[in-house]
Parts: sequence; C-alpha cells; structure tokens
Amino acid sequence: MGLINKFGDILKAGKSKGEKAKEKAKEKAQERYLDLVHKEPENAKAHMKLAEVYQKRGEKQKAVEEYLLAADIFAKNNFYARAMAVYKQVPKQDPSLDHVYLKIADIYKKMGFLGDALAQYRLLIQYYDRMAMKEKALEVMGLMAEVDHRKNAAAANGLKSGLQIPKEENDTTGSAESSVKKFLGGEKRDFFDLGAELEADGPAEIESEMEISTSDELAGAGDIFKELKETGGPSIVDPHFNYSMGVACREMGFLDDAIEQFQIALSQGQNPFESASMLAFCFREKGMLDESQETLQRALKIQGVSQEKRLNVKYELGLLYKAQGKTEEAFKILREISEVDQGFRDTEKEIGRLKDNRKNPGKSFMK
Repeated sequence: MGLINKFGDILKAGKSKGEKAKEKAKEKAQERYLDLVHKEPENAKAHMKLAEVYQKRGEKQKAVEEYLLAADIFAKNNFYARAMAVYKQVPKQDPSLDHVYLKIADIYKKMGFLGDALAQYRLLIQYYDRMAMKEKALEVMGLMAEVDHRKNAAAANGLKSGLQIPKEENDTTGSAESSVKKFLGGEKRDFFDLGAELEADGPAEIESEMEISTSDELAGAGDIFKELKETGGPSIVDPHFNYSMGVACREMGFLDDAIEQFQIALSQGQNPFESASMLAFCFREKGMLDESQETLQRALKIQGVSQEKRLNVKYELGLLYKAQGKTEEAFKILREISEVDQGFRDTEKEIGRLKDNRKNPGKSFMK
C-alpha cells in the first residue's frame, strides 16, 4: 500500500504542476494583451484576445467589457460585419445587456437595413413593456419614429425619380411616428398599455433563419431575448453581409455562428463558391467530415469559378477523403489535380504518401 500511496502522491504532484503551469501561461497571456491594449487602445483584435483570456479564467464580466470595446472599435471603423459578429456573442455572456441590441439596430440603420432596425426596436419595446420600463420604451419609440421617417423619405424620393422601392420583408405596418404621437399626445389614460399601442400598429412579423438562443434557466430578460430574432439578408449597402459575418465569426472562433451565416449566404447567393468553401472548412474544424465532404462537392458544381480556386477545393476534398480513410477517392481526385497542375501545393507528395499507404495498409491515413 505504501508504494501505491507514493505513486498516487507523485501523480497528484504532477497534476498540480501541470495546473500551475497552465495558470501561469494564462497570467502571461493576460499581461501580454493588457500591455498591448494599453499601447494600442484602438486595436480591436487585442481586445478580442484579452476577452478570450478573461473568459477562460472565468472572469465573464471583464470578458464582456473587452468584447464590447472590440465591437465598438470595429463599428467605428465601418467593419460592420465584424462588429455584428461580436455583438451577437455578448448576450450569450450576459442576456440582460439590452443596449447591445440598440447597437445592432444602429448598425442596421447605417447599412440601410431600416426594416431590420425597426424590428429590433419593436422587440425591445416589448421587452421594456414587460419590465415596466416606461422611459426606456419611450426612448426606443422615438428612435423608431426617426427610422420610420427615413424609410418614408427614401420611398418618396424613389417615387419622384421613377424608382420602385421594394417593401422590406420585416416592414412594420403603420407609422412608428404616429404611434409615438398617439402615445405621447393622445387621450389621457390611468395606465400605460404599451401592448395595446403595439397592437394598434399591427404585430411585428419577423421571419428569419437566425435566432439568438439563451439558456432556459435565465429569468426576466431571458424571455425576450429568446424571442429576439435577427434578420440576415443582403442590402444595397452590403450585398455580401452574411458572408462577411461568417468570415468574421470564423476568424474569432465562433464556428456555430459562422456555419449559420455561411448557410444563409449560400441560400441567398452571396459569394456562393466562397460561402460553400468556407462552410465546408467550418464543418471540418468541428469534426463534421461527412457534411464537409458534401459541401465541398457542392462547391465544385458551381460554375464560373477560376481554375485555381477549383483546384484548391479539390485538394481540400482529397485531404478530406484521406482523413476519412477513403484512399481510392483521395488518390483519384489528387491525380486529377496533378494532370492539370503537377506543382499545385503538395499534390505530388500526397500522391506518394497514398501509394505508400497502399503498399503498407497498416499505416495511418491522418498524416
């Protein structure tokens, strides 16, 4: 028993040293990024990295603060897709941060998604109504009136110039401005019934493929944020908005959100070949090899793509086949690449490895 106890003590000591080493590494990373943020306060990526460190250390509040700083910097520099990608993550850390959705609405306004901005405001009003926050509701109704006025002005200008202004999918029925006037200057009431005001203008019908999810255990603010949906769609300002958001999400490690955005981009024809390729890479990074294979094959069916891009996707598909143990499929597609461009990436080396694996089937395919 003495030897067993000693062995157990050695294992515990080793584990303790390992944990201390990890903690020390986190501290060094935190110091490094704190120093970088101090030297370069407008470096959004430095704030993102610092947020990641805080999150790993369980300091959620500090992580949220750094995420918001990064998003604000992105938005200030007109990197709207990146800003939106970060703002989307914040409620998952703290669902009570309603002002984040005001920032999302502001980005929609700047990009010309006026109907989407109105949809955000309407849902926030419903939230403030539930929380009996009358002053906040009034503020948002004022913002709605401003956006509604811009929409009406744009429509009028379009009619004057002979243009047909398409109705936005998430357009609210009625006028937000009239709703505010009615609310502020209408007949006096003994109680505040914002729900009735909303019904007077008609319900906010919002259809979307994207929905912000929060934990069922969250109380209060969680109810409205479960309902809150973001409309994902291109506009004249940025016809590749969802694709750009997907790229930003992937760069920041938000793979589930990246997959969602690339799927929307693909369904709406935003950079179809690039969207399919990036979607496949995200699937692969999540270990979803079958989905990755299907998506790469789908990308190869898209017409009007340069030879280099097509070869690149074929090469990735070849490596994927190899990782799945599909030696013959991998060999075939790599040979196709070699016939077109013998020096393309490491095609010849991969073919050599596959030939070697054929001779020695016991070898791993994951090299």
